[in-house]
Amino acid sequence: MAASFDLVTQPWLPVVDLQGRPAEVGLADVLTRAHELRRIAGETPPMTAALYRLVLALAHRVYGPKDHDEWAELWKAEKLADAPAGERLWDYLKEHSAAFDLFHPERPFLQCPALAEIPPASVAKLVPYRATGNNVTLFDHTTAQDRIMLSPAEAARWLVTVQAYDTGGLKTPYRNDKSSRPAPCNTFGCALVEGATLKETLLLNLVVYDPEAEEPEPTTPDDRPAWEDPKPPDPEPHPRPPLGWTDLLTWPSRRVLLSSREDSGRTVVDGVVLTPGTRLEKDLVDIELMAAFRRRAGRKGEPEGPFLPVLLEEHRGVWRHAAELLLPGDSFRQRPRTLDHLAELVKAELLPKNAVYTLRVFGQRLDDKGGAVQSWREESVPAPVALLRAEEPRIGYLIGYAVQLADEIGDSLRRMQRAYRQDFKAKPSVELEVAYWPRLPGPFGDFLRALADAVREERPEHDAFDRWARAVEYIAREAADRWAEGSPCQGRRLLTIGEHLDAFYRLLSYLVKRFQALAAKHVRRDEEAA
Repeated sequence: MAASFDLVTQPWLPVVDLQGRPAEVGLADVLTRAHELRRIAGETPPMTAALYRLVLALAHRVYGPKDHDEWAELWKAEKLADAPAGERLWDYLKEHSAAFDLFHPERPFLQCPALAEIPPASVAKLVPYRATGNNVTLFDHTTAQDRIMLSPAEAARWLVTVQAYDTGGLKTPYRNDKSSRPAPCNTFGCALVEGATLKETLLLNLVVYDPEAEEPEPTTPDDRPAWEDPKPPDPEPHPRPPLGWTDLLTWPSRRVLLSSREDSGRTVVDGVVLTPGTRLEKDLVDIELMAAFRRRAGRKGEPEGPFLPVLLEEHRGVWRHAAELLLPGDSFRQRPRTLDHLAELVKAELLPKNAVYTLRVFGQRLDDKGGAVQSWREESVPAPVALLRAEEPRIGYLIGYAVQLADEIGDSLRRMQRAYRQDFKAKPSVELEVAYWPRLPGPFGDFLRALADAVREERPEHDAFDRWARAVEYIAREAADRWAEGSPCQGRRLLTIGEHLDAFYRLLSYLVKRFQALAAKHVRRDEEAA
């Protein structure tokens, strides 16, 4: 009997329920039970992001919504199945039932059956923290000679992930084309607005979707997710622009075919063919709704160069890009368009003005050649809706100055450590980057919430930026003290490190005072708030 694994009914999507318990659900349950679940939680941040994008594509095709009224009906319903559009799910799944079989003989889910003529390689190629061939990755020491097997549920999760986050470089060719670019999601931090339940999270990211009206831009009437393609995917694809938003959410960046067999009475996936897929022929800034973009300022303060996507960095958190992530766009920044959607919902009084959601950002960093995974990250920033609607330029200045203060203090700490190393060619036991940057996201989140409260209540923002200045100064002083205590302190070194500390403390006080002066120029005046 041929293998079969129905992704609609079989549990394979990793989730966490409202009590914090992990579980797995199928595509039907992830929507009908979304009100009972907290979030999707993959084995890695890239997997979580990829699975969210897949489920969002399915939700768009089922529910739309075509306008804010349809969105409001979904939001008000206790469960998605209770909404007027609730019955659409079963009609849709019935219509496309064959497309969701992982091992369908003609149309296996997100796969290319024409690759059957190529001998499968180790299924380790599907899992980025598994090494293959002579490549030993950052995360694992498994090699292609090791016998690896995945359950159908595991293989399905990695299949979705590899389409969104596979590395670039040479692949097994179908005919002649060996080279591939990194899959699209590697090139930006994927931003997701998170609510109290999975139902809320899905709807908060479910922008108005109407292909006939070509919404959201650049969606066309022909838009469809990969599983709705009427023909099996071409094993030798040509570059093309996306047909629309759900096409991009399920972009076929690779051609894949899983091989399975029976092992002790159960189906396992023991091999995979992985070849180059469809190359994306469009600038991300024009099509990607879950990414933030920024442009640098030129010498005269004017925007210069193209918009570049915001990425996650090691040590320095994504909160440093709060302005690009949260504030309305201008000539220097463009936030994720899902945040524009939220601002419109607040303006339409469909969401409360005092709501504070969480913006989660997922990312994967590759090496300089794009062929190996260096790290992956998941970070979060508070997303007060009051800031999403704050169109006054001064709010951008206040956030910018707050980030600038942290950057300048961080640079000062690094210069102090570098000077000490040059003086004595010694490496202190405490790395200042680690002692400083990871402690800032919490206080910055408090700053954003306090700033949002002041904006919403139309009062001066002194308290917000004063608290931020005190918090950064305290963290920097403590990091410097720990560094000094962990450094060799005898004889001349003791005097030298004291000189470095004294110079840093003076510079720290200057930077804090300058920040407060700069912020004060843009704070709401008491007479304006009166």
